[in-house]
Amino acid sequence: MKNAPLNPVMTALWLLHPVCALVALLTCIPILWPEQITTGQFSPEELRSGCIILGTIVASIIILAISCTYLFLKMHNLRALGNLTIWAATWGISAMIFSQMAIEADVPSPYEDVKAEPIQSTATLHQPTERLIGPASLVIAINPEEASADYIATADNLVKLESEHGELLASYLSKAPRWAHADTSDTFYTRPGHVVLVPPATGGIPGTVHATFRTVSEGEPIPAGFIPVSPGAPFPQSAADKEEIPDIALELSGKHYLLLAWRGTTHRETAHKAINAAITTIDSMFERLAANPTEENAQHMCEGRRKIRGNTPELRVNEPNNQYGVYQAEVHANPGRPGTFLLAIRAHNEQQTLLRLFSFPARYSSDPDELFRHDIPGTIEEWMSDVHLSAAADAFPKGAPIFAILCGESHQYFGVTFELQFSPSGAADSETQILLRRNYKVQAYERPAE
Repeated sequence: MKNAPLNPVMTALWLLHPVCALVALLTCIPILWPEQITTGQFSPEELRSGCIILGTIVASIIILAISCTYLFLKMHNLRALGNLTIWAATWGISAMIFSQMAIEADVPSPYEDVKAEPIQSTATLHQPTERLIGPASLVIAINPEEASADYIATADNLVKLESEHGELLASYLSKAPRWAHADTSDTFYTRPGHVVLVPPATGGIPGTVHATFRTVSEGEPIPAGFIPVSPGAPFPQSAADKEEIPDIALELSGKHYLLLAWRGTTHRETAHKAINAAITTIDSMFERLAANPTEENAQHMCEGRRKIRGNTPELRVNEPNNQYGVYQAEVHANPGRPGTFLLAIRAHNEQQTLLRLFSFPARYSSDPDELFRHDIPGTIEEWMSDVHLSAAADAFPKGAPIFAILCGESHQYFGVTFELQFSPSGAADSETQILLRRNYKVQAYERPAE
């Protein structure tokens, strides 16, 4: 009976849990809605509030421990479990109320912001083999698995355009980024700037198909070394060497020929399937134009897919197969406001020597989840400017969709850094942002002897 007066007190201790929780929530107000946020450190008011909140939580836990211990010893098990339930419910509800208060307050972190390294910043030297998606890409993947090895593939879309809309086809080919600037020499496959179609690698690349369009006026011979063939005809045999895979000129029943040169293994079935896959792939690219032969549609094909879904800027760099020291690149970014992009290519050394600098207007929108394609170099003169820093800038015809980084001896690999910067319109230099930085293993382009 001596401890009887303690019963009412121990039984009523649960009333202190809501009081502690209420004090903690009220004390959160100076933290969530301070008059001034102190960057980098806690203010004295915030420190005092934090100590009070911690004290109420600790006090509530101590009160719970005392009351439950007492009630269990007195065999009041249900009351002890009730106290425990009330404590858990009280602080659970308080936590939800605090969460809602924090959401409403939208308080920034009191710690100083740590600036992250530019996106994709890494010391790794990447191989420039990313696949580009724009209409200037000179590397096209093909799948010869289902192709025939006995007869030349048909090219219905190209033949239709040539026979019914020859002027439109000629107009498109004169403006299409991947076709317009191809070398006109008979040995185009030894020079940079032509399309290369690549089959899947199976234990090493067995070969590649090199392609370009050529206009041959009436009475003119076809390029030397090429055998004229018609779509659907049997594959020709090489006149000089039956073991050699002949270069073919696919007749389109007009002025245009599609020149195809296989370079790789002399295994005839492999080569024939790859050539047919190349014809089918190229012909399918013209299906849209053949179905709707208008200048507007041709222009859409020249522009290609202008944007992709995403919210992280991307850089893709490619060195077309067998075109050593020649590069193409695409930047996918959306700064959300007007401005200018700068793509600086620097030597990977202590001096960070500037080798090339591309400047171009930013494509943008208010949608943060779409990225706009920017071709490097651009093919539309008023859209793209290249600051010439060396003779490498004049290595190829103006407007060609390829660029060289450094003239010199080929096959001597070195590291370069691609850095993408964005400068908002009308902003000071201090507002220029570095969006990404990436390193590549490249080689010099050796200008052929005159």
